[in-house]
Amino acid sequence: MSVIGGAVAQVLGPADGGIRSHVRALVPRLEHLGVPAPVFAPMELGDPVCDVEPVPVPGSGASMGWWSARRSLDAALDRCERGPVVLLHAHGLKAAFLCERLRSGQPLVVSVHNVVLPGPGGTRRRLAERAAASTWRRADRLVVPSAAVLEDLPSALHHNARVVAPVVEIAPPVRSAHEVRRSLGVPDGAPLAVCVARLHPQKRLDVLAAAWRTVQRRAPGAWLVVAGDGPERAAVEAWFAGMTGVVLAGAIAAVSDVLAAADVSVISSDWEAVPLVLIESLGVGTPVVCTDVGVARELLADGRSGRVVDTGDPEALAEAIGSMLAVSSSVGGEPRTGGAPIYPVGFEPDQLVRRLVDVYQELL
Repeated sequence: MSVIGGAVAQVLGPADGGIRSHVRALVPRLEHLGVPAPVFAPMELGDPVCDVEPVPVPGSGASMGWWSARRSLDAALDRCERGPVVLLHAHGLKAAFLCERLRSGQPLVVSVHNVVLPGPGGTRRRLAERAAASTWRRADRLVVPSAAVLEDLPSALHHNARVVAPVVEIAPPVRSAHEVRRSLGVPDGAPLAVCVARLHPQKRLDVLAAAWRTVQRRAPGAWLVVAGDGPERAAVEAWFAGMTGVVLAGAIAAVSDVLAAADVSVISSDWEAVPLVLIESLGVGTPVVCTDVGVARELLADGRSGRVVDTGDPEALAEAIGSMLAVSSSVGGEPRTGGAPIYPVGFEPDQLVRRLVDVYQELL
């Protein structure tokens, strides 16, 4: 029997990366606490999240298909085999827009995983901001990943928002550093930086490429592995063209293995709420160089776990990477394998899921 009297539908839009990873970690923990959590999402995104009921949510820029998507979701909710759906939890703006137009009596919780990103002004951006604000207002509760994101929302929405960080499931490393490096073609003992990121403009891999040219001039034996895939793959290949000691590994499944084999993990994004790879890196004991985004300053404040640099500054990024590689004690050392991951304070998965259940119970 559900502890809240029914199922909580987890609805995703056409999102990749962090949102799907969060839901993948969230659902089994909700189920363990006695909250059935069926997932409704597009199926064209590659690997499915848990057991997914397909719903064709339109993508960015789509003006058609919303009516069909709402009918599809409505029918899927009606035939849900996990019990009556008593609450909808939408992850992201597109899923929220779908659910708030669907409303059939269930309360709506919306996770604000992203805000409208900074960029050129104009009519399109103003319309996007207004659409987002309108959708957030219609939610019964907003869940925001950090206090910084809460501050980015209109003040009138603050009373209805709860800060709950995304759930990150850190898998303990399995392979040794030697095995991982060999599989990637990286020599044992070589200073190694790893960037795990979706190949997307937000991640600013052009800044990383410019920074890495400087790192290589100062430390010719250093290596860089970029792990991930996405719409900017051709551009990323062009930015790193001609560089030696750079591996564009594509999407990888064993993220913890690769992070644990590195001397430093690098995040060069222009914007993040809670960079999940930051949590994963610290969880396996790898220091991080991160741009000043989201919770980076909070988690790297001690200076021992990593460095924070300004966004869009290749020289600062290069200096920080070089200094972390120089002081790393793990170069050629023992592999980080075995033992449970160590979650940063405030990001323990069980605590986060219980806080989310508390949000559900506020509405039921």
